[in-house]
Amino acid sequence: MNMGGNASKIVVNDLSCWYGPQNVLQDVSMEIYAHAITGLIGPSGCGKTTFLRTLNRLNDLAPSFRHQGQVLLDGEEIYQPKKDVVMVRRRVGMVFQQPNPFPISIFDNIALGVREQQPGIKKKELLDIVVNSLQRVYLWEEVKGSMQTSAMSLSGGQQQRLCLARVLAVRPEIILLDEPCSSLDPVSTAKIEEMMLRYKNEYTFIVVTHNLGQARRVSDYLGFFLNGRLVEYGQTIDVVVNPRERETEDYLVGNFG
Repeated sequence: MNMGGNASKIVVNDLSCWYGPQNVLQDVSMEIYAHAITGLIGPSGCGKTTFLRTLNRLNDLAPSFRHQGQVLLDGEEIYQPKKDVVMVRRRVGMVFQQPNPFPISIFDNIALGVREQQPGIKKKELLDIVVNSLQRVYLWEEVKGSMQTSAMSLSGGQQQRLCLARVLAVRPEIILLDEPCSSLDPVSTAKIEEMMLRYKNEYTFIVVTHNLGQARRVSDYLGFFLNGRLVEYGQTIDVVVNPRERETEDYLVGNFG
């Protein structure tokens, strides 16, 4: 089911997930389209973050996690037994709710992953990648004079943009964002939204957000989760203006959540 002309990047078929005995996702099926922004909304505890983490196998880190169903990235099952998980996570980067910069310099935060990927990279090329990544998140002008300063000295909004630049630097195809702006000031929030809109022709963005205004502003497609189910999914304008399901409508008008 192609809803907007974009090719499918990820196809999820009948995905169910458990942490121990707790069933947190039930029979979720959806196509995520390339070079678009897909927003995921729903109340706390409805399965959005678990769903996001299945897309780059971060849930593997939870010992009690298990799943059924398929997650296909460009047609290949990412959970097949011999799949290189490091390569999956290289292709599918993630930015978390709380900024998590490394306690090293601003420069090294971004350079670290690039050096791992390209051990023989020349200094000039590395510098170009670092600068370009910072420019893309509108942070370069704020930090260009303090690249050797600890990243921990940055404000929360700057730290989150640095984490986003760190992901961009290793050139993923898909970027997962788990409520990236929930603890940020309006200026940093606006810059992150602007970055997504400006560069969605280069990346595929999937963003979990509690902010319905943000979902409306940036997402091309919108999925509404409730109690571990994907209740509704479609082009954002259709879901927001003319929801098919009563539960979606109730959530959008603020009756719960």
